[in-house]
Amino acid sequence: MSGQRTRRGRATAAAGGLLLAVVVGAVGYTVDTVKDADRASGAPVWTPPGAPTDDEKEAPATGLSGALVPYRSDGWTRGPDLGEFGADAALTGAHAAALTKESLSDLPRSQRKELEKEIDRLHITGVAMRSYATTGGLHSGEQTGAATLSIVLTRMDRRAARSGASDRNEAFESLEVFEAGPSIKGHKNARCYRLPGESDEELDVMFCTASQGDVLVSATAEGVRPFGAEGVAALLTEQLDRLGETGVAV
Repeated sequence: MSGQRTRRGRATAAAGGLLLAVVVGAVGYTVDTVKDADRASGAPVWTPPGAPTDDEKEAPATGLSGALVPYRSDGWTRGPDLGEFGADAALTGAHAAALTKESLSDLPRSQRKELEKEIDRLHITGVAMRSYATTGGLHSGEQTGAATLSIVLTRMDRRAARSGASDRNEAFESLEVFEAGPSIKGHKNARCYRLPGESDEELDVMFCTASQGDVLVSATAEGVRPFGAEGVAALLTEQLDRLGETGVAV
């Protein structure tokens, strides 16, 4: 079991850093290479989301942020903060690239410089991210526990977005600790990977990656069992559909 926990910790570290995670696949950066990027990640830690206040008002979202699935009172509501960025944030391409390069600071200089060049070749023009939460219950006939979900949209070179999704999915495919998650209807290049159903962990985790036009989509969900994997897949399907319908990814 200890070996499984170690592999799981490495995978979580690789996928846990929001901005680094979306670039990892695009630059062909392997899971083993970034396993030390965030040693504090390990197993997911559940933090109950705070309930929004009655007078909390949302500013109208535009651009890439406008393509994110909106919060709704009867399902996925505002989730916990995504690090320093809050639950709902957008970054310029320059800011996102700078933060990603900063996250590589512990690597050897030659390797870091090469990866920085690869990041520049992605031509990142913007990042939008949003955190969601659900208290669980009976949804579409499925009894689920409380969970959180983060979605990160990274706009970049179209070919880089497509290869980034493919490379990151291949990395998860190679990790024995994960099994295939639910399929994403209508989006063949989207893949989800989660802990095995027979795992004795109290918490479950699932990582999903896809591309839609020039947008790389990364989703990370975690929650208590029984885990609503189908509900997460449904929200990701809606997210990818929205990207196509809004024309943001065209």
